[in-house]
Amino acid sequence: MNELLSHPWVKVLLIATTVAMCSFALRETASITLPAVIAVLDVAVPVAIGFVIAYVLTPLVDLISRRVGLGRWLAAVALFATTSMVVFGGLALVVPLLAKQSAELANQVARGEPFVDRDGNGHWDTGEPFTDLNRNGTCDPSVISRATGWIEDRQLTLKRMANLTVDDGGLALLAIYQQETRVARLEVARLLAGGEPTGPAPADAPTAWNPAWPGPSAAEIEAAVVRRPQLSATLNALGRTWAEAHHRVVIAIRTLRGGADDPELAPLVVRLRAAATGRLSAEDRSAAIADLRLLEDAERNALPAAKELLTELRGGESAVGGQAIALAMSKIEDAVRANLDRVPERIGGWAESWLGNVGAIGGFLLDAILVPIYAFFLILAMPAIRTGIKDFIPAKHKDGTLRIVREIERAVSAFFRGRLIICLLCAMVGVAGFLTLQLFGVKVPYGILFGVLLGLATPIPLAGIVLAVPAVILTMIQPAASPVDGALVFVVYGLVQATEAVLIPWILGREVEVHPVWLIIALLLCGKILGVLGLILAVPIAATVRILGREYLWPRLRAWAAKGVEAVQPPSTDGGA
Repeated sequence: MNELLSHPWVKVLLIATTVAMCSFALRETASITLPAVIAVLDVAVPVAIGFVIAYVLTPLVDLISRRVGLGRWLAAVALFATTSMVVFGGLALVVPLLAKQSAELANQVARGEPFVDRDGNGHWDTGEPFTDLNRNGTCDPSVISRATGWIEDRQLTLKRMANLTVDDGGLALLAIYQQETRVARLEVARLLAGGEPTGPAPADAPTAWNPAWPGPSAAEIEAAVVRRPQLSATLNALGRTWAEAHHRVVIAIRTLRGGADDPELAPLVVRLRAAATGRLSAEDRSAAIADLRLLEDAERNALPAAKELLTELRGGESAVGGQAIALAMSKIEDAVRANLDRVPERIGGWAESWLGNVGAIGGFLLDAILVPIYAFFLILAMPAIRTGIKDFIPAKHKDGTLRIVREIERAVSAFFRGRLIICLLCAMVGVAGFLTLQLFGVKVPYGILFGVLLGLATPIPLAGIVLAVPAVILTMIQPAASPVDGALVFVVYGLVQATEAVLIPWILGREVEVHPVWLIIALLLCGKILGVLGLILAVPIAATVRILGREYLWPRLRAWAAKGVEAVQPPSTDGGA
């Protein structure tokens, strides 16, 4: 029986069975155990943070006790008092500035600088009072508005390159089209809005609405007829009249551009030529642009008459850069505008959810008070904790286990202490870099905030580039900004990364640095399993697993691989045998 239980595969089977039974028991009792586990994790988070702080500061307390001759209690009090003065002094200087810049950044991203809209046109005009947050003398719109304008400018450039725009001459032709179809258009709109016919329908009215006609879609007409069947003949007659006027204008535009002459359309061609060579008033141009937007929406809804008219307004079939390009660009434009329009709503929803969760804010404040208390008493108890752990190690394995524990402790403590120093130095490099750009005339909004965040984000792989991109965008949308300004922001990001690369082997040493891939896996896995507690413990867990794997797993795998190689080697032949 003992031989059977000592067999390696039997041990593996027993362990797997035990794990499966425990998992099954936890699943069946989840309604009881899950709230308890969540409560334990909530309590364990501040304890874990306090333990990490105590773990980092304990060597300093030991050094003060040995060098100065103070008791551990007095050394801990002196260290905490000094650390608190430095931390709170730094926070008193840095936090208000960072908070102010963060609030300004959030405000400018979603709202822009506030102003008094005296004329009610929705945008700032010269002479209207405003709050100049960045002191540049101009009322800056929101980043979202500027990004939308920039995207629309780029789209307009692409449309012009592909001949997909309607110039002022095309707008003038559209104004004539609206005049020629005015009676039928307005009457159809009045009937669809609930109006009644002004007279009997013509005897020769069509029996159905033709989908190729201009105006509303066939589905809209059908829905109106279902509600009020008496409108069918009148609407169909108006649709035919509208289509005839549409056809006349389209043929006249083609004639104007060199098509075959039609004597009946000569007066209309003369009007179109005069309109195309003249200048629209500001009011007529605004009305034509509004009509053009409705026409483009109809084109996106695949209405053939709208597509036909837009083709002529853009210069004809030979000048249009392809309907596939037009369709693709319109879809991109709609998607971009829809996402940008939803950004303020999303930001507001996030802010509301955070501000509405009073319990979470209260819990955070309580944890912020408890963490230093936990850290202080854990520093005092650290020698007893170490002694207790040593007493539980079997004497047979004590030396090897203590050696591995000391190596793990050295790696973890060096990682936290070294990473803290590296983050502070990288943050200083980032802030200095952005301030230097400011001195040379490159305006980087919220440079101090971005510099500090770049430094603090260095332990997380690829987090710096996520912060560098918004900094580049905010720099590029500044007045008189150039691509060189954006490139210089990336240069500062590169300096921060280079500083980190230089400091890692000097401060941490290669043997205690956790590989970025292994760190990402540990952060994702531990965070998924344990939440915030897992993110705090990810680095110690990763370092511990790496060292244990090097000490126990890899030697066994190498030995197993060596045995396999020996088993497949051919027997050696002795020349004398």
